[in-house]
Amino acid sequence: MDASTGQVLYQREPDLPLPPASTTKIVTAIVALESDRRGKDILSVTKTATRVPFSKLYLRAGQAMSIEDLLYALLLSSANDASLVLAEGIAGSVEHFAEMMTNKAHEIGATNSHFVNPHGLTAEGHYSTARDMALIFNYAMKNPTFREIVQTKTGSVSSISSTGKTKRVRHIPIRNHNRLLWNFDGAIGGKTGYTQAAQKCFVGGVSRNGATLIVSILGSRDLWGDTRKLLEYGLQNYETLRAASTTSAASLVDGHAGMGSEKTNAPIFSWEEEKKDRSFNGYILQIASFRERDRAESLQKSMTEVGYQAFLEKVSLNNGEATYRVRVGPYPQLVNAQEVAREIEHKSGFRAIILPASSISQTPEKPS
Repeated sequence: MDASTGQVLYQREPDLPLPPASTTKIVTAIVALESDRRGKDILSVTKTATRVPFSKLYLRAGQAMSIEDLLYALLLSSANDASLVLAEGIAGSVEHFAEMMTNKAHEIGATNSHFVNPHGLTAEGHYSTARDMALIFNYAMKNPTFREIVQTKTGSVSSISSTGKTKRVRHIPIRNHNRLLWNFDGAIGGKTGYTQAAQKCFVGGVSRNGATLIVSILGSRDLWGDTRKLLEYGLQNYETLRAASTTSAASLVDGHAGMGSEKTNAPIFSWEEEKKDRSFNGYILQIASFRERDRAESLQKSMTEVGYQAFLEKVSLNNGEATYRVRVGPYPQLVNAQEVAREIEHKSGFRAIILPASSISQTPEKPS
């Protein structure tokens, strides 16, 4: 998602309801930050909060923490007990706080989400979508306190316990679970999540060369691999994707999307056939991108040998070098492209990116 416009640059099942795990805590933080409570306000830890499963700070009943420290623990260490202290302290009950979370999400535009707890542990009726979580994170990043917290790599928070007139302060070190802050140029924050039901989840953002992108992934088995691939692709092709998604949206409004003919079983196109077929609207699958032309040609050949309409697209880079994209298609309807993408992933392991056919802005390589 383009953070500046909210425009979706690439999507795959964006509206599929899924458990969001601890990315839920983004909503928890928003509701807390927009409440009438201040950051220095102190909230007490209840027995209920101490009984929640990990990850947590292992707070004890009767201790207290400031809202500010609870938010840092929530967003960096993903502390489940901190989320319950916030919910009970701000709304009086988890149920009421969860209603506030759902209402806030719907107000933002994330209408396919429903929350029943502030931590994201698996529960009936607790779900969101990749699109909704991207919208929610993009909204949250406009809050300066939230933005400052999620950009913090390490720190410490303090819990306070009182025995008579004696107060004891326990300092707890915390570390951000977002790996991108350490190894991805331009990372500006995010929130991870994991449960067995949800698998690995991440919602976050990067800013580079004037472009700020939001990535939202639910249900991943290779979280950081998927995240890096999407972000690098989005940053490298930002202008092309932005123009393509605008064109695609206009086509849908005009009712012209999906025109063209599909020849799924054609073993290979002639140069003239490729140019003709790609002139239609529809969808293209990008299988992979290589700096080495021979690797791209090898993959193209293997794809055509098993019946896919594979071709190369050469793209010149700013440093004078070139990259070679292996693409398949076009397909007239999105559902056709999705079916082929799943088939290719199952057979070859390559996870295709689906793009509007109009996104092809470079001249495809003529077969030699």
